[in-house]
Amino acid sequence: MSEGTASRPDGSALEHYVLDEPDLIARLPLELQEVSGLTDISPSEVACVQDEDGVIFVYDLELRKITRRVRFGPTGDYEGVTGVGSRLFVLRSDGVLFEVEVLQGEPSIRTHALGIPTGNNEGLCFDPGGERLLIAPKSRLGKGKEFKNVRPVYALDLKKLTLEAEPSIVLDVERIRNFAEAHARPLPEKEKKKGGGKRISLRFMPSSLAVHPMTGEIVVLSAIDHVLAAFDQRGNVTGYAMLDAKLLPQSEGITFLPSGDMVVVSEGAGKEASLLRFHWNGPPLMNDWP
Repeated sequence: MSEGTASRPDGSALEHYVLDEPDLIARLPLELQEVSGLTDISPSEVACVQDEDGVIFVYDLELRKITRRVRFGPTGDYEGVTGVGSRLFVLRSDGVLFEVEVLQGEPSIRTHALGIPTGNNEGLCFDPGGERLLIAPKSRLGKGKEFKNVRPVYALDLKKLTLEAEPSIVLDVERIRNFAEAHARPLPEKEKKKGGGKRISLRFMPSSLAVHPMTGEIVVLSAIDHVLAAFDQRGNVTGYAMLDAKLLPQSEGITFLPSGDMVVVSEGAGKEASLLRFHWNGPPLMNDWP
């Protein structure tokens, strides 16, 4: 949600986190068992949604508890949330966007049917550099081999609140795999059906995305793979990392605090849902929270 960017450190932002050593592990309450979206709203607060109820939950990272609930819609499959100034936007999987004005007092709510050509739309974030929202569907653009490795990211003009007809960025799964192999990074594997052993299985289905406040990279989370990948504004791969599946069994949301710290939430997956914060070990951020 930060509205500025500073000088970029060397390498990808993902290189500046120790992903097996979070500095905060918080167990989320039962009502966030199905947590599905996350955004920062202050240096010490995040807002979450879950995929069954039309409620925004404000969570205080210092108090480690929910401090406010804001109802904005009926029961539905809500997947993404992001903040822009005094507004919060919530994405329903069918492509309907809820615009919620101000978190103090009674909220003002507007809905926008975006007409996204894909189903199962999950990722939503604010891109301050382009004054736009980015939307990453979990589903493919179409059937057939030509769509197997293609992952579109759509852009919504914040001034007009209209969706661009064509994907703003197209992510290539094969390029992500090539980047990981070139940098000797582990890739997800699955058991072979015949002959025993394992084979590489990178599906890369976006669950969440966020723009890093320093580098401007678009960081995309694929829960099914336990993978984070970073991209520049043209969709070129700039970074890659795997998350610890024991710490984050079903990671569904990612955001960055103004400090550069990364916050990830995971559904319960049969246990308690959790929120993890990873300390930013890169250079100090130069922009202040507005």
